[in-house]
Amino acid sequence: MTRYQIHHLLVLVFISVLTTATTHASQAIRLFEGENLDQWVIENDGQFVAEDGLLKLNGGTGWLRSKDTFDDYTLVVEFRFLEEGANSGIFVRTGPTSNDDGKGWPNDGYQVQCMDTTSGETPLATLILYGAPPFEQESDLEALERAYRPTGEWHRFEITCRGEKLTVKLNDETITRCTGIKKLNGHVGIQGEHGRLEFRRVTVITFPKRKK
Repeated sequence: MTRYQIHHLLVLVFISVLTTATTHASQAIRLFEGENLDQWVIENDGQFVAEDGLLKLNGGTGWLRSKDTFDDYTLVVEFRFLEEGANSGIFVRTGPTSNDDGKGWPNDGYQVQCMDTTSGETPLATLILYGAPPFEQESDLEALERAYRPTGEWHRFEITCRGEKLTVKLNDETITRCTGIKKLNGHVGIQGEHGRLEFRRVTVITFPKRKK
């Protein structure tokens, strides 16, 4: 093999590696960075506005749905409750359809609880079924107490969906682990449930595509 042939072969290998890396690389998709709701659809008269660099939920019902769908990813959401007991939720792997019951919430997905409480049947950072197949979950309520911040302070969710597993971190503490998640693709969203909250960042970090 000549030097030219070796050089040409190395160039082809480099291009192949670069193309593969680009195709399978993680990607950060900023769904909200303080400007507008261009990447969202407001469903069923949800009370969502982009104002003062924040995404504001002003009570009401309905929900906010991402225009795109995602499969394996980490969803990063920064939020704060503006009143004690404020109630919302973060939808993941959720279909575009909603219940026709006056509340207008989705009927085919999962919700990570985003309510200002660390007690009760569904405290902050636990997973709730919304019409999708059932799953198994374990939640660490001691970790939740450590992670919780008072009303008015900023929180950070990291919600990781990968295959049939789902993990919820709150302020760097792992709160909930789920298995048996059968719905593997869908929208992300934010629920309106008569609560007042603010969000300042919503980002989806996709995982590299798995080889078939």
